[in-house]
Amino acid sequence: MVDGVEEVHIQPENRAAAISMGAAMVAVMVASGSMWASAASFYMPATLGWFVLVELSAWTAIVSGHVARRRAKRQRLPGRWWALASIVAGWVCSLYAALVMLVAVGVFAGFALLYGALH
Repeated sequence: MVDGVEEVHIQPENRAAAISMGAAMVAVMVASGSMWASAASFYMPATLGWFVLVELSAWTAIVSGHVARRRAKRQRLPGRWWALASIVAGWVCSLYAALVMLVAVGVFAGFALLYGALH
């Protein structure tokens, strides 16, 4: 305290951790289908747009999470565990989206084979 004025120490922030957590939340919300409140949400995972949105947000969470963990370790910034959580969520969402797309492609390929066998 200097001359009746209290000093305030502001801790630097780790923006990469905030970006990774936001991207991970978008990936989880889109992958789980909680963003879509209509009956058409049943068909949402079968679209390429859904896959691209989940993958982009998941990979953003993964990459920025690794950057955030490195910055937190080197510069002693907060957010190291949030970054780790977003890395794990990003990988889980990315693998889930890939599995859903493989199943969707398999179903469509199966229908195509059945249609070809009937004609």
